Amino acid sequence: MKFANLKNINTEKWKSILDTAVSDGAFPCYAAAVGCGDEVFFRAIGGNRAVFPKPLPLTEDTLFDMASLSKLMGTTMAALRLIDQGKLRLTDRVGDFFENAYGKEDITIFQLMTHTSGITSFFHMWKMNIDPRDAARVILERPLAAPTGTTVIYSCMGYILLGRILEKICGEPLDKIVQRLVLDPLGMKDTCYCPAEGRICVSTEKEKTSDDYICGHVHDENAHSIGGVSGNAGLFSTLDDCIKFASLLSRRAEGFLEKSTFELAVTDHTEGLSDSARGLGFHMFREAIYPGGKNMSRGSYGHSGFTGTYIYVDRETGIYCILLSNRVHFGRDTEPFFANKQKFFDTVFEDIKIK
Repeated sequence: MKFANLKNINTEKWKSILDTAVSDGAFPCYAAAVGCGDEVFFRAIGGNRAVFPKPLPLTEDTLFDMASLSKLMGTTMAALRLIDQGKLRLTDRVGDFFENAYGKEDITIFQLMTHTSGITSFFHMWKMNIDPRDAARVILERPLAAPTGTTVIYSCMGYILLGRILEKICGEPLDKIVQRLVLDPLGMKDTCYCPAEGRICVSTEKEKTSDDYICGHVHDENAHSIGGVSGNAGLFSTLDDCIKFASLLSRRAEGFLEKSTFELAVTDHTEGLSDSARGLGFHMFREAIYPGGKNMSRGSYGHSGFTGTYIYVDRETGIYCILLSNRVHFGRDTEPFFANKQKFFDTVFEDIKIK
């Protein structure tokens, strides 16, 4: 792994970017870390876990709503482990798991994980007042947004379906699967779905029907409507646990996944289909706008979450960068958040380059 001598880098500059963003009102708080393998070079927290209705300081053990990072940390990792165990294959079809797949029988696990299934990105399932057990049926009943295998449509609904498939394979709820296959082996002791009452959590967005702020239950409406345990969202995690997970990705999942499985997961499978580069559950860096910034190497990998959570790993150096926040606390129109987030990632990966 080749990178600059971190002892020569002024990492206070990285913290200053985040502290200034908080003081300027770009986002309420942050927890951030940069490392490689088992070594952590930079770690910092700042700001308030809630501003409304009253300021509450961020603490080291605060749980962040990981939003779509749940796709990677939970559903994807569990699926990859089941592949290693021979209980799931990328060529398995939706029709293998559902008696009626409403014409979507031939969609494969590979297509669900690379977001090439053609299943629509999102719809307001939470407004339909459905029984949570009917989520898969409701998704399968909807028309495809594009022919399967022709383009990338980043699909929360496809990942809800994938979560249901894992439950059918294992005969247990998704939270139990993720706990057994991912969280326990990695020692991620604080990460969970549906945090217990009394756990300290960041507040996300204002409730639509009251003056209360969402805190302690998942922000994603669809995940919340089906009980808070979902293939697309629902995990809550701390900075310490995210460091453990990022360290695993930095080490290319050594000792956790078969080498061939991980390398397949962080391969760009969608070149020629879309500007959005997708591995198996991973968002890859090609040559387009990337949440991990413009200074990462081609083939870098990670994922982000709508609430303001990011974990990305540079392919060439193995260096990871984590940024956790609650950017929706001030509302969803948060351009200052994205500008400062991008400045942080761009600065980190510019500084670690070999000059």
